Amino acid sequence: MSNLSFQNITSLPKTLLSFYWKYGFVNQKSLLFLWMLVVLLSFAGGIVWPNFNRWIVALFENPVPEGVSFIRYAMPTILVITFLNLSMTVSSLIRDAVGAKLWVNVENYISEILTAYTHNQSMIFWVNKMAGSINTQINYIISGLVDAFSQLWRAVGNLMIICVNGLLLFNINKYVCGLFVLSLGFRIWYAYNMRKRVKKAGEEASGAYSALSGKLIDSFSNHMIVKLFAGVTKEQKILQKPRQKRIQTRLYSRYTMRVFWALPGVLWDLLFGLTILFCCVLYQRGQITISEIIYTISVFLEVMSSVGMLINQLPEIIDKTAAANKAYKDLVIPLDIIDKENAKVLHVKRGKIQFNNIYFKYRNKYILKNLSLTINPGERVGIVGSSGAGKTTLVNLLMRFYEPQRGNITIDDFDITDVTQHSLRENISFIPQEPTMFNRTISENISYGKFNASFKEIKDAAKKASADKFIMDTEKGYDSLVGDRGIKLSGGQKQRIAIARAFLKNAPILVLDEATSALDSETEIAIQKSFDKLSRGRTTIAIAHRLSTLRNMDRIIVIDKGVVVEQGTHNSLLRKKGLYFKLWQMQSGGFLPENKK
Repeated sequence: MSNLSFQNITSLPKTLLSFYWKYGFVNQKSLLFLWMLVVLLSFAGGIVWPNFNRWIVALFENPVPEGVSFIRYAMPTILVITFLNLSMTVSSLIRDAVGAKLWVNVENYISEILTAYTHNQSMIFWVNKMAGSINTQINYIISGLVDAFSQLWRAVGNLMIICVNGLLLFNINKYVCGLFVLSLGFRIWYAYNMRKRVKKAGEEASGAYSALSGKLIDSFSNHMIVKLFAGVTKEQKILQKPRQKRIQTRLYSRYTMRVFWALPGVLWDLLFGLTILFCCVLYQRGQITISEIIYTISVFLEVMSSVGMLINQLPEIIDKTAAANKAYKDLVIPLDIIDKENAKVLHVKRGKIQFNNIYFKYRNKYILKNLSLTINPGERVGIVGSSGAGKTTLVNLLMRFYEPQRGNITIDDFDITDVTQHSLRENISFIPQEPTMFNRTISENISYGKFNASFKEIKDAAKKASADKFIMDTEKGYDSLVGDRGIKLSGGQKQRIAIARAFLKNAPILVLDEATSALDSETEIAIQKSFDKLSRGRTTIAIAHRLSTLRNMDRIIVIDKGVVVEQGTHNSLLRKKGLYFKLWQMQSGGFLPENKK
């Protein structure tokens, strides 16, 4: 599957089993069949090994034909045993080799599918999720197929050993065979009655682990705040409750599993004694030979070992599938923003943007109310207003991070809901208020704006963003790693790399959300000239608290309580002496104050 097709994964099966059926073994069916075959062959040892013991004892128990040496008499048995042993060893080697390739491919493909689907979720999904928790859930789903299916097929192998050995034993010792049937029936009945308890315990344990994992990653990601506020003890206290929940649920899960196999284990010990007793009685009556006794004991040990493995595998299978099922329900929820079936690819030729009667509410509170706004092709527009007025919400709607409850947005008269999200965002260079970095090199972070960009293009973009100088001062220049979320860089440096990324993308529409807020005045002046050059001939939307950065905009839009209250040039708005004039006067150091409630 190509990378482009992954972008089109907007729906997945409702149930985990359906998901496994559709995506579990894509292009791996031949490899899966071969693996299943060699697994069963490798389990053949459980059938032939009791016969090895029987055959070897029979060599010494039965009389050697006259005129034949004992070695010549024993050689066919030795060759058959050697051949069968070699066959099982080779099948085990093939099983491991095929299994390694099969499961790596399966794990990788499922990870790609789930990662792509998760990335296609809207911002509402990400607001309510922790990255660590998502990764844990994906691992649970993968483990549910790989580990549970492996265990399940091995359980089939053990069941094969039980059935075949049981049939063979019936011809020799029907009493012991009867004990096996009773034991197996009891264990099946016992496992069936314990299944819900084991499943529930497994789901609770996996849920507690996922929650703890998410909180731990959240804690580690904010290590700087922990240090600034001397919060090590606070974090320990905050994490204490989920840790205790994890311990309690895990202990209960383990306890449930111990109860699951404890009683059958006691039954096994009693049955072994009864088997020896039956063999003694039959031998006393002359109804069984020594080789048959050895075979009976060997079959008992092999069958009971297989029964034990089968029963012990069931809780693991239940545990894995329960954890995977819960993770799938939590992770694979329907996308709330998807492309229409006949969505077109957007090609921006002019860059005219229109917001038509937009209503948007969050948690039952309207952020935007009947907002209408037209931005002409190539026009540079600044958007201002107090914090919470709806400025960032406006551009988030333009990017289709969220959907309005009413109204629509068009670009060049194309409703953005009629075009693919991918093509929409390809035509917009967006610089957010809080730039984020991958834990990759500076060059890789900048080149994210253009796939396969040359080093010259990357460097030119960095120069335009006034980033080249500080990059060259780092230890490895453009090959320097920026650390987790760009921790090795200052706020201003991260912002400049984000700006360089947008320069490299070179899209017809430019959106700046507080893009210079983390820059010092000197750097801001330097890149402001680059912004002016970049925005020339492009439709530009710039949000800023620092009103001085918008003085040269073609038009400034003032938003208050979700509606447009003023618009015009910087000078014309000052002359009106309305809200913009008040905001300008209230500024301290070039920033707008927060809304007072």
